[in-house]
Amino acid sequence: MLAIRGIRNSGGYLSESGFSGLRNFQDICHPGNPLILKILIQTITKNRKPPPFPPQAFPPQALPRSPAFATIGGAARWPPASRLPGLLALTDAATFPPPLAHGPLDGVKVLDLSEDIAGSFCARLLADYGAEVLKLEPPAGAALRRMPPFFGDDPHPEKSLFFLAMNLNKKGATLNLDREAGRALFRELLPYVDVVVESYRPGYLASLGLGYETIETINPGLVLTSITPFGQTGPYSQYSGEEIVSYAMGLIMSISGRQDREPLKHGGFQAQYEGGLNGAAATAMALFMRDSVGEGQHLDVSVTECVASTMMATQTMYPFIGATQPRRRASGSNFGHPMPCEDGWIIVQTGGGASWETIADFFGAPELHEPRFADTAERNRNGEELDRIVLDAISRRGKWELFTEAARARMLFGLAQTPPELAQCPQLESRDFYRIVEHPVIGRIKVPAVLFNLSLTPYQYTGPAPTLGQHNREIYLDGLGYTPQELTVLRQTDAI
Repeated sequence: MLAIRGIRNSGGYLSESGFSGLRNFQDICHPGNPLILKILIQTITKNRKPPPFPPQAFPPQALPRSPAFATIGGAARWPPASRLPGLLALTDAATFPPPLAHGPLDGVKVLDLSEDIAGSFCARLLADYGAEVLKLEPPAGAALRRMPPFFGDDPHPEKSLFFLAMNLNKKGATLNLDREAGRALFRELLPYVDVVVESYRPGYLASLGLGYETIETINPGLVLTSITPFGQTGPYSQYSGEEIVSYAMGLIMSISGRQDREPLKHGGFQAQYEGGLNGAAATAMALFMRDSVGEGQHLDVSVTECVASTMMATQTMYPFIGATQPRRRASGSNFGHPMPCEDGWIIVQTGGGASWETIADFFGAPELHEPRFADTAERNRNGEELDRIVLDAISRRGKWELFTEAARARMLFGLAQTPPELAQCPQLESRDFYRIVEHPVIGRIKVPAVLFNLSLTPYQYTGPAPTLGQHNREIYLDGLGYTPQELTVLRQTDAI
C-alpha cells in the first residue's frame, strides 16, 4: 500500500523495534479508514514541540535562509518574509498565530502537482485541516479540469465538478515542468515547503532532474508523496491505470456481482479516494516522524495496493483454507442483498438485535416462521422461495416506512438513497457535512466537504477551487520577487 524511504536518525536507520508501535497502530486502524488520518493529525498537534526559540527573538529579516528542517510551527523554519509574502510567507512575529489557529496542520506548506483524483484528494484533505496548499498546473490546466460532469453540461475548464470538489481550500498557479525555466521555478519553491504531492508515472520527475534524490538535497525536510496506480517499483510500475483497473487488480471485482454474470465494478471512484486517504494519512505520519528525526522522506502509495489491503480477510482465505469467496448465487440470493420495494431499494440482513422471528414479523409473512427458514442453512437451501415471499411482502411498501419499522425492531437494515435524498439527508445536514461554495464561474453550489471533525480544530472551508493561474502574481511576483516584465516573459515562453 505504501512504502517509506529515508527515515534516519543520528545513528543510521531506525531499528526495527522503533516501528513496533506503528505496526500495532496499523493493526488497530487500517489506513484506508478516515479514522487513522484523524488520529494522526491529532497526534501531530498533541506532540508538536515549541519553537526552539521565541518567535520575537529573531525578527523575520534576520531569519536564516536555510532549507534545513525546524520543528513544525517553528518560527525559524522559513526564509525572510520579504521573499515570500502571502501563501508561502513566514507570519510576522508581531502577529504570529497561536497554535491550532487554522487547524492541526497549520503552518504546513504543500505543493500539489497531481492531476488526478487520488493526488488532488490527498492534498485537499491536508488543506481541509490547516495546511496551505498551492495547486501547480500545466499552462493548459490539470487533466482533472477536463473530466465530466460539467456544471450546466458546459465543458468549460472552470466547470468540472470533480476539479471543484477535489481542490477546495487551495490556491492555484501554473507551472510547466517540461520547460527548463519552469523547472527552475519549481526548484526555487522547494526550500519553502514541507510537502510535495504528485501522481506522475514513476521516473518522470527523475527524468526532469526533479526526483527525490535531487529534492532532498534542496530541502532535506521535505516529504514527497507519490500516488500512482501500481507504485514506484515492481513489474507493473510503468503501466497506466484507471479506476476499473485498480478494482480488478485489487480483488474486489472478483467477489462482486452474481456467479452467472461478469465480475461487478462498484460505482464511482472509490479506489481513487482510497489512494487519496492513504496518501494523506501517510503524509501525516511522515510529518510526525519529521518532528522526531528532522528529515523528510519519499512516500510510495500504490492505489491498487490500497484497494487490495481492504481485502485482507478474503486474501487470507485462500492460503489459509484453500478456498475463495465466491460471488453471490445466480438465483435465490436476493435476501441479504439489495431488493426492490415500492419506491426504491432496501437491504436486510440477519444479526444485530433482531431474531429471525422478529424479522419474519417485520415482513408480515407467516410462511417465514416455517422450519424451512429456521436457520441460515435452511434459508440458503430454500433461497428461491425465500426471495419470492420477501419480495412479494415489500412490493407494496415504501422504503422510508420500512426503514422506520426496521429501526424499531433493531434490525440490520439499509436503504439506497438517491442523489436528491443524500443532498437533503437530515443526518448529514445535522453534522454540517455540506458546504455552500461561492465559485467565480459556477456561482453558488452545495458540495460534500467534511470528512471528519476534531473537537479543537474542526473543518474549515476557506475558499473554492482556484481558477487556472489565479494566484500567479501572488506566487511569482510577491513571493519569489519576479518583476511584472519577467512574469510576462515566463508566460510568453510557456514556463507558466
